[in-house]
Amino acid sequence: MTLLPLRRKKASCDRITSADCKRRRVEVADIPLRRPTEPVGEAWPVRDLRAFDAPTEGATEINYGPMLKDVLKARGWIYSNKPCHGVYDEEKDKSTFYVREFEASLRGDSPQKVFGKKGAVQDGYHLQALQLPRHALWMLGRMPYRVPGTWNDQGREREDFVKIVVDNSEHLAGKAGNYRIAKFPGTETILFKTHLTEENQSFLQYIKSKGRTHKNFWIGKPRNEYGGKGICVWSGNDPDLAKTARNSEKSSRSIMQNYIADPLLVGGYKFHMRIHLVITNVDPLEAYVQENGQCLFATKPYSLSSKYLGTNFDPPVHVTNMGLNATPDNKDNFLKKKPVIGKGQQIRMRQLVNYLKKTRPDFDKQHLWRQILGIATDTSRYIAHSVRQQSKSKVVKDRHFEIFGMDLMLDRHLKVWMCEVNTDPGLGYPAQEVLGSPNPDYRREQQACEDTLHDMFTLLGLDAGHWQPQGSLKHWFKLDFSKDD
Repeated sequence: MTLLPLRRKKASCDRITSADCKRRRVEVADIPLRRPTEPVGEAWPVRDLRAFDAPTEGATEINYGPMLKDVLKARGWIYSNKPCHGVYDEEKDKSTFYVREFEASLRGDSPQKVFGKKGAVQDGYHLQALQLPRHALWMLGRMPYRVPGTWNDQGREREDFVKIVVDNSEHLAGKAGNYRIAKFPGTETILFKTHLTEENQSFLQYIKSKGRTHKNFWIGKPRNEYGGKGICVWSGNDPDLAKTARNSEKSSRSIMQNYIADPLLVGGYKFHMRIHLVITNVDPLEAYVQENGQCLFATKPYSLSSKYLGTNFDPPVHVTNMGLNATPDNKDNFLKKKPVIGKGQQIRMRQLVNYLKKTRPDFDKQHLWRQILGIATDTSRYIAHSVRQQSKSKVVKDRHFEIFGMDLMLDRHLKVWMCEVNTDPGLGYPAQEVLGSPNPDYRREQQACEDTLHDMFTLLGLDAGHWQPQGSLKHWFKLDFSKDD
């Protein structure tokens, strides 16, 4: 693996001067904890609440899965999975989207007029003219599908819908907010983990200088995998780590990230916090953090023993991803009742806060959330700047929004650290069974995902004209960008 080392971002101070540390504390203390007082957008007429899902959703879970449909219908939306024609090949597990129909509908013309007689026939299918409604919510982000005539007719991860919206915004009549798509262009590549790098040689010098300290542990990750695939934790003094770094140019690309070796433990187990960030505009920048959240735990007691590191790496000791904990070899640990956590590996953020109030006299809930908002503010600035730069400022105000999953950690001093930010956080029904047994986290995860979707739609406010029993603006913090130039 080609090693691309990077330092973790954190919300508090360490390895800096006392003056800088004092200034950082003042900055965190000054971060406002403000709730939004009104939704982001104007309410649409109830009769115009039309939401569009992926064309083959239902035949396969290519997008959010059935939870999105259930939540939208509960909130009074007219749900459709026909932004354009799509077909699903079950044998090849491949979707094909005829996105030219979507583009022609945005332009207000027939596919034949936009693309010509020949261009309006693909795979023997005659593209149909689709009428664009007066308002539309497009829940269409990055998905794996094929578009005829592109990429040698192979399926791949694509985001054609958002590109088409950006390129055809001038054709959409009325206010910009009459049409909303749940994606900004290019965010997947913007958040690639290999964008912050150092040279291999400087990494080797760094780990040598740190010696045998808690600051010299490292977590290796494949370039842009999800779910914990390929992760390993190393001691900086392990000769195999230095050997891997020296030989890394000959292998596939990966990163090496400074590992938090002294995490806060709950019941003896390591965890990370999944907190959702919603960006609703990039120019001017507007973003919100949901106070709801989940804590995901490793399922073996935490240890820095060499028995669980490097070539002996034991994922359930160090890694919190479900895919590396819910395994046949680790079934008993996953399903057994653990202190505070119970069976499985999840609790809600409010449970963590209540636990810390009881067990840590130095815990300050407001300080915790100020640290999180500080990280979310920097993250939002980075994403917004990159979107503006990549799209050449073609992104129209009030036309887009996107939800991100921030994975954060607490160390034993209650400092918040950023692990990573993910696009398309999994907001859908979890598996009802795990390893042949009832999923102990099913109800908790289902409720957390439903709460997040309801809160997100309440924040957007498009369906505010319809009585809504779920979702609240009080579950959001509004980020402060008032000092930005």
